[in-house]
Amino acid sequence: MISRRNYLAITIVMLVIVFMFLSTGVITEMWNDYEVNSYVDNVEELPGKSEAYTAYENEADGILEYPRELILYVGGEKMKDAIGVWASYTKKALESYTSLGESVRAGQKEKASMLVIDSAQIRWEEREEIEELEGYIEEGVNLVFCNMPDASIIKKSREIRDLFGIQRVKAEKTTVNGVHLYDGFLLGGEAVYLTSDKKEWKKRQDMDLTLPWYELEAGTEVYMKGIMEEKDIESEEYPVIIWKKSYRNASLMVVNGRYMEDFGGIGLLSAITAQMESYTLYPVVNAQSMVVANYPVLSQENEEQLMNIYSRDMRGVERDVLWSGIMTVYRRNQLGLSCMMAPQLDYADDLQPDQEQLHYYLKNLNKEDTEVGLSGDTISGTSLLEKLSEDEAFIREAAPEYQVASFYAGTLPEKEVEAALDEKAMASVRTVVEENREDNEIVGYLSENVTKQKAVSAGFTHTYRDDLRIRCVETMLGYTNILLDVTAAVYPEDETDSWEKLSEDLNWNIQNYWKAFQGFQGLTVSESDARIRRFLALDYREQREDQEISLQLYHTMGPAWMILRTHDEAIQRMKGGSFTKLEENVFLLECKEPEVVLTMESTALHYAYP
Repeated sequence: MISRRNYLAITIVMLVIVFMFLSTGVITEMWNDYEVNSYVDNVEELPGKSEAYTAYENEADGILEYPRELILYVGGEKMKDAIGVWASYTKKALESYTSLGESVRAGQKEKASMLVIDSAQIRWEEREEIEELEGYIEEGVNLVFCNMPDASIIKKSREIRDLFGIQRVKAEKTTVNGVHLYDGFLLGGEAVYLTSDKKEWKKRQDMDLTLPWYELEAGTEVYMKGIMEEKDIESEEYPVIIWKKSYRNASLMVVNGRYMEDFGGIGLLSAITAQMESYTLYPVVNAQSMVVANYPVLSQENEEQLMNIYSRDMRGVERDVLWSGIMTVYRRNQLGLSCMMAPQLDYADDLQPDQEQLHYYLKNLNKEDTEVGLSGDTISGTSLLEKLSEDEAFIREAAPEYQVASFYAGTLPEKEVEAALDEKAMASVRTVVEENREDNEIVGYLSENVTKQKAVSAGFTHTYRDDLRIRCVETMLGYTNILLDVTAAVYPEDETDSWEKLSEDLNWNIQNYWKAFQGFQGLTVSESDARIRRFLALDYREQREDQEISLQLYHTMGPAWMILRTHDEAIQRMKGGSFTKLEENVFLLECKEPEVVLTMESTALHYAYP
């Protein structure tokens, strides 16, 4: 029997517990100011394009002054863009020439640290050209060949083979079974792009598997090679894709294939530089984002097809099916999440977006620290300006105070999007996410006040070439932007577009291919935008004396992040910031002060001999 006093005490305790839980929910709701977008800033007050770093300090009497390293490029337009973007990101000056002779006549040899070469622009039949290349090496200028001359040319010339460190041409053309990327070259560690599973092969293998087969001289260092199917061939004999030959005063590195021709080339140049120098230090963005395009859809469209597949209408599919899958991936991984809502996808029907749905998602996504932006996609052929006008009218009526800070442009032409920035719906947009990855500028400015950031990969598909490109971009920028366009899930063309299949691939890809980059920070695209602006504005100087590396930062606008790559060295201590070891000989620096000093220590093993 419980006494009255004990009964009263138990009742009071239970009421207090109930009140605490209820009050927590009430307070959470009160603090959830979801109708105001916390990511919105006055774009005109943010650092703009005119404040981005330029490599040239000034020009007097036609003479350019280079405050930092000078890179020379000899080649055509095909790879010039990638090399220019890389030089800009690493705050280096770049001079481009269409021929080696033009480069020599410019007289920049003594100022340059590296000569990057498109082999197609070299006159290999001229002995003088090879002597000029050797002259650059003698002057201490590192040579980087973005591709190789035809194997038949190399086969005929002992001088060319000596230059590249090739002992003999084993075959002018051979087909490999896969590709082996060695540990310590690109960030992310070792990768073997090979599978015996036919289904996986068809799904993932898109590497360039046909290449010349060179046997290299002793002493060359290999970073990527093909994998042969024949069991009687030793791995040391496999065809080489990327290698280095060291000279007395400089190094020469070669890319045997077309890997430099897309946006992955900028990361290869960063990895190549790290192998040619005693240490490298360069700025990065430090942002990992996941963008869900066209989620949520706020109108009840495509009901018949959705009922047939999911036994739910659009509202049910978005809340009961897609939500759980998206949130599971988000909560399990260190990626920032931005949802680009589509008030409608089909603007040709009579259905209108639901105001209650907008409030539901703004409230619940805000609880998850997720950004809600606006998508520019339609399936009805509606013009961008007409779509934005309808979206603006809907948002102003449903949530008058809500503004969007980010916009998903998909594959819309940049000029069309730039022209639309003056529309009311875009007045507060500070950054635009693009799907088009054909050019090499991963992050940059779309206009004076609005940045652009490229989706680096699609979360639902992940090929071997995709993986290599991602490693390249992470190496160069410490950045990724994973795109999940869920349009196919709500407008499926066949059974492969069902959310069950898409989410299965998504979970597998995220868990397996981004695990190596969790040392970088997960941010929404607007948070990434702030990092991008700082990154583009940043300038720096660095010098080393004995075991100390001194770093001076300019135009920081807040903390700056840099990557330090070494060879058998580690940071003993850091003044002016903090650091994280990403992997062996790779460190992420957070620079909090304009002046940073790194004290280094050797990690090389020393053996005592009797």
